[in-house]
Amino acid sequence: CPEHWAERTKHRRPIGFRLAVAADAAALAGEVVRVKGEVTAVRADGAKDSLEKKSKVYVGDKIKTGGDGQTLIQLKDQSRLIVRKDSEVEITAFQYEKKDTDKVETSLISGALRAVSGKIAKGNPASSKYSAGTATIGIRGTDIEIAFIGDGQKDRAGIYNYVHDGATNMKLASGEEADIAKEKSGFVPKDLKPGEARLQVLDTRPAFIQGTG
Repeated sequence: CPEHWAERTKHRRPIGFRLAVAADAAALAGEVVRVKGEVTAVRADGAKDSLEKKSKVYVGDKIKTGGDGQTLIQLKDQSRLIVRKDSEVEITAFQYEKKDTDKVETSLISGALRAVSGKIAKGNPASSKYSAGTATIGIRGTDIEIAFIGDGQKDRAGIYNYVHDGATNMKLASGEEADIAKEKSGFVPKDLKPGEARLQVLDTRPAFIQGTG
């Protein structure tokens, strides 16, 4: 009978169908607005998808760009993420129900990220956070850039948090913290010099910002 057939075949559905169900079960965070070059998403269940315009993005996704890749993602609260080339970003948490429990948390694993705050941050800044290595960045209705800069670049190697607009609070796991104002940079050197602070505030505009859209 039809009921018995459905029971026998429910575990034999195509892999694509099962992956679609898994994606639907994850919390939808937003979608891709623009994409250039190679951009992929590694889903929370391990599936890997190429991203294109209007592709959905979910909580737990790791967004990866190639050497020619860049993508603009808009989350459901209208916040925006520009993932630069050779970068990896994870959407670690996202909940937008227009309640006090709303939150958005994004982790930069490698490369560079520009982020423009949305409604969650504007309504409750403490509910919007970014992380990069040992640094956690809290924002106050802001447009920021976060980057890991390696050896051999124009900028000194380390973690940067440049503020295009607004302000941030940058805090390290070791306890140091600093407020970063507009057109300033929070900086954590890769290698400390003798007597140097682990967390610094720079007045100069980092070289990596120049030429980025």
